[in-house]
Amino acid sequence: MTTNNPLLKITGMLNQFLLNVETFFLSGITIFLVAAIFIEVICRYFLFYSVAWAEEITRYLFIWLTFIGSAYALYYGQHTEIDVLKQAIKKSSFKNKESLLRLVHFLSIVATTIFLIAFADVFYTYMMRIWARTQTSPTMHIPMGLIYLPVFIGVVLSIFHEVCMFIDFFAMKPTSSPGSEATNEVQSTPSEGGK
Repeated sequence: MTTNNPLLKITGMLNQFLLNVETFFLSGITIFLVAAIFIEVICRYFLFYSVAWAEEITRYLFIWLTFIGSAYALYYGQHTEIDVLKQAIKKSSFKNKESLLRLVHFLSIVATTIFLIAFADVFYTYMMRIWARTQTSPTMHIPMGLIYLPVFIGVVLSIFHEVCMFIDFFAMKPTSSPGSEATNEVQSTPSEGGK
């Protein structure tokens, strides 16, 4: 979307930068996961020796992959959504289907953002308790706070992506052309449908 609004340009650039960082980070984790699993398989089945650190690092990297990937998927609308309300509106005989769909879209962005903020607040308190302890992981002695950190980072990234979707929502002009529903489907975000 081309615009002269400086807020849209800045948030768009920052959002794209974060998406690029997330892509790079997720790619690196995936490569490292494959390598660690490969080493574990070779050691266990050919050398008859189990590498304890490989199993532990794989488990923790999956956690990082899941929560950072969740934020990435949120922006691109890749999460499962319940779209019964959207489908009912599309099949209804309402004259303002486009306006109702935009309202549902708006409410889903707001509801998802509120949920994420509340979850971030609760999880931050829990994470700080974990950081206050000196507990480490059994094999690699990684502080347990680092193992819980990706949940909070993923939620914060998700909140930022939701704010960008909120800004984009108001920048997006509603259309009334016959193909407008298809256009909005492409532009739709994952927060539609009440996650």
